[in-house]
Amino acid sequence: MSFSQQLLAKAEPYMQSQVKKPFLQGLINGDLPAESFQYWLRVDYPYLHNFVKVCALGILKADDPQDVEVFLGHIRGVQDEMRDHEKHAAAQGLTREDLLNYPMGPLKYSYTRHQLASAYHGSLGDVQAALMACQWGYGEAVRRLLQTKKVTEDHPYKEWFAFHGDPVHRENAKTAYALLDRQAAQSTEQQMDRMAEIFLTSVRHETMLWDEYYNMTQWERYPES
Repeated sequence: MSFSQQLLAKAEPYMQSQVKKPFLQGLINGDLPAESFQYWLRVDYPYLHNFVKVCALGILKADDPQDVEVFLGHIRGVQDEMRDHEKHAAAQGLTREDLLNYPMGPLKYSYTRHQLASAYHGSLGDVQAALMACQWGYGEAVRRLLQTKKVTEDHPYKEWFAFHGDPVHRENAKTAYALLDRQAAQSTEQQMDRMAEIFLTSVRHETMLWDEYYNMTQWERYPES
């Protein structure tokens, strides 16, 4: 079993938890409150901006042109996702500026700092490990949800499932797995342990974030002098 597949096996209990979360169950059942969906759009859009920055650090650290192309592919995929967010936002009466100016919740902010710090201070493998939970998680969660219920033509979140359920995303994720495996092959045990912990920290964020989206969690704020 490859290094990346070992990591995905470790993440399996988290995926089993994710698909049971109220946010994802609301999406597949079609009864997720619009306010929760709008919250997700608002906080996930700046996350995608951060994702591009992390990929840029990956490009800086990559010596092999093949690895540079992988991160360029990641960026192209995120740009497609940002356009999809903008489309959903417009349907919800939100502008791109609304998406850019909304503060991320505490856990979403923590996730972006984890990814950015891992990429800035770490190796090329660390960069990919920080991103892989996102690249794996959405497509895999949607694949499993669609096995439990068919999305009909009048389903309110039909377009969301059409985008995230597109098999092309799972195919593109394979380039991430291959890059991580290439890095693992030339890494020490200590370096591989670090990549594994970075990945699992991302998985934990991804898992808990479904509750933050559903609950529309905000920072505690008090009068400031």
